[in-house]
This record gives sequence, C-alpha cells and structure tokens, in this order.
Amino acid sequence: MSLGQINREKWDKIFMISRQSGKYNKYPAEHIVVFMAKNYYKAPSRDKIRVLEIGCGSGCNLRYLCEEGFKVYGIDHSIEATELSVEYLKNSDCTAEISVQCATSLSYEDNFFNVCLDNNSIHCNTSHDIGSIFNEILRVLKPGGKFFGIMASDECDEFGKGKKIDPLTFDFSQVKTFRGQFDGFPIIHFFSKKELEELGSRFSYYQLEHNLYTLETGSNRSPLCYWFVEFVK
Repeated sequence: MSLGQINREKWDKIFMISRQSGKYNKYPAEHIVVFMAKNYYKAPSRDKIRVLEIGCGSGCNLRYLCEEGFKVYGIDHSIEATELSVEYLKNSDCTAEISVQCATSLSYEDNFFNVCLDNNSIHCNTSHDIGSIFNEILRVLKPGGKFFGIMASDECDEFGKGKKIDPLTFDFSQVKTFRGQFDGFPIIHFFSKKELEELGSRFSYYQLEHNLYTLETGSNRSPLCYWFVEFVK
C-alpha cells in the first residue's frame, strides 16, 4: 500500500468515527474568519466570490462561508470527510459544491476562484505533493485571487521526532510525543520560512506570519508553531 493510500485510510477512519459519534468540529477557524472579514466582507456581491476550501473535513468552515453569502466549494481526499460535510451542511440548510478530489490535480478550470483556503490540511502531504498543490492553487486562482493557509512550522517541538519521509516531512504513525498533536498521523509536513518564501515567489505577493504557542507543564516546555500564510496571484 502506498503512503498516499495509508494517509487516506487514516483520515477516512477519523471521519467515519466522527460521523458515527456525532463528535466533530462545528465551528470555523478563527483566523479564516478574520481573513475573510478583512478582505471580502465589503464585496458588493458576495455570491459572486468563489471560495474553495482545500481539505474541507467536517464542513465547519464551509458552513460559515455559506452563511456569509459566498459561493462555496469544498474538496477532500477522504470520502468519509466529504460525506460528513454534505450531511452537516444539509442539516444546517447550507449549500456548497463538495467533491472528493486530491489537491495535486484539481478538476476546476484555470482562473476560477477568488479565494483558496487551507486549515491545517496541506501540511498533511509530502514536500513533492505540496509543490504540486501550490501549482494547482496558482492555476485555479483568478488574477488578484488570494490564498490563505494555516500550516505547521518547523519550529514545532514535534519536528524531527517521527520517521523521516523527506527533510521536512515525517511519519508519526508509531510515535508518542509530549503534546500528541500529530501522534498517529502517517504524513506531517513542517514548513520552513525558506520553503514558504520559495512557494510565495511563484505569486505576485506573499505575507508570512509566524505564531508561537508554548505549552508548559512542570519542567516540560513544548513549543507549537504555526504559519499564517497569504499568497496573492
């Protein structure tokens, strides 16, 4: 079984359990709300703003985007995730175009979206696939369109503690860490500043924000670092 298949099966299992238990995230990511409010709340016709979420998961961000009046699309490589998203939006009287897709090869035409969003999804890929994903994001964004993503940083305490897949990507399937943030996941990529700058250079503009949180328990001190990334085509 390939690494990609193992990764997909892991996420299918997670979302299958979430569907069966009814326990899953129902609230949008705070930083996605802030990004959309800052950039698109004053748009004269929100229904003409096409927004794609890469890795839509439970559908919590899709519901928020629908309720705010945007034209919403969501993809996920997990069948269980897309089915959960469809159910959640239907029960919330919201509508979005949701499909099973791999972000390395999107089905949409060139220059289609105003916005592409990622909430901790792209970092569940290898360096090679991440390069392909950003090629696709650049292709499907309209000129002036924006990407916003939340991604794990290589300054996280967990960096380097899994089985090495490539210099910035690790397998945590058999790993137990202090915080457990990534334990059990077969692919976690930690973005370096240099890598993001190289990816950003493909776009007309980029902005990187580095956020550090520290969990301290007695003598244990564990940094959790995320990038908030904005690219403009």
